[in-house]
Amino acid sequence: MSKNLLKFSDLPDFVRVELSESGKKEFWHRIEEFGGIKNFSQAFDYPSSTVYNWKNKDSFIPIEVIKNVFGTEASDDVTAIKGKGRSRPIRNLEFPIDIGNELLTRIDVSVNVNSNGIPVYQSSDSGNVGRFIDLLENIGDVSYELYNRSVYELRYPKYLHQIISNIEYTEDLGALIDEKAKIEDGTIIVGDKILALEEFNGELYSRDKSLKLALARNNNQKIQKIMADEAKKVRKALNQS
Repeated sequence: MSKNLLKFSDLPDFVRVELSESGKKEFWHRIEEFGGIKNFSQAFDYPSSTVYNWKNKDSFIPIEVIKNVFGTEASDDVTAIKGKGRSRPIRNLEFPIDIGNELLTRIDVSVNVNSNGIPVYQSSDSGNVGRFIDLLENIGDVSYELYNRSVYELRYPKYLHQIISNIEYTEDLGALIDEKAKIEDGTIIVGDKILALEEFNGELYSRDKSLKLALARNNNQKIQKIMADEAKKVRKALNQS
């Protein structure tokens, strides 16, 4: 797998695929050319009843079957992917997908997998949560569940985590600062690294870290913007209550 780049051929065998209407028509046409469902089932060791179900119930089809019929990089007619069982599909994907260092860094440092195998992103900062959602949505229409407890908890599909969590990446410094850094005494402390304020020029999404960095730099314009954004957030919450 290319660094950060997720190709259709990289998707594991547990993934199932939905095809466009034209893709479905071509898929079943090619199976007919192969000699029909019975011959296709025997050649690829699938029960005929399973293949008939794919056709009659308009089901998601195992990716290995799609690759066998269309080729390993045949993603043009793919409209959605999903995992096993009743997992929710991801729609509007465009391959290859650049997963990005920032998302992978945030997953590595702030996502834990619960006893049911569900990935849970945790943060006490609403800015970080909003950014994590944006990064997920860069992949496609990803379903997620967000809970506001003592901290925010965001759960996203197990199969998506399995697909992307092992992609090689380079740590994104801004994401690390957002998720784990301390800003104090004119420095940024990230793990065992201590950075001077001028060593970081990137953008932060954590509301708390952004404010602390702006205060440490005496950036009055940035401070006013952050405070104005927070005031808008409070007014919106009061109007909704």
